[in-house]
Amino acid sequence: MSKKSDYSPEEWKSITGAPYLAGLFITMADPSGIGGVMKEAMAVGKAVAEAGANNQTEVIKSLVEGLKEAGFKAKAELPDVPKGDLATAKAATFDHMQKAITALSAKSPSEVEAYKAWLMTAAKKVSEAAKEGGFLGFGGTLVSDKEQAALKELADKLGVTA
Repeated sequence: MSKKSDYSPEEWKSITGAPYLAGLFITMADPSGIGGVMKEAMAVGKAVAEAGANNQTEVIKSLVEGLKEAGFKAKAELPDVPKGDLATAKAATFDHMQKAITALSAKSPSEVEAYKAWLMTAAKKVSEAAKEGGFLGFGGTLVSDKEQAALKELADKLGVTA
């Protein structure tokens, strides 16, 4: 079991940013306009906040406690993701998530699988945050085919079940 103090500032930045990047990975698959993107961004924050209420690993508890101490006003410091080419942006997003997993694997291997599952939970919440398609809020689908594909791609990359 590990806590913030077990990691370098750069490793901790990766660990705290990864759930937001998992959400961004899904948002990039099928952006849903400004309103949908806002809902999806809020869904990640909600997933992070809810993690503290659940019996999670020590590293997740430590992450959530840090946010609680800051009154949830602190934002995760996210790395720059290249703009323009979607494939390059998605690859960079996953590479940053992989840094968090590598740090956990080195210092607390028993927490890695739960952390990966938590990343998928954040991604799923984003995929369900805003309807895709439709018109003026009517019709559409909760999780688009592109989001489903992105969830599967992320699960495959993380080595977990979608």
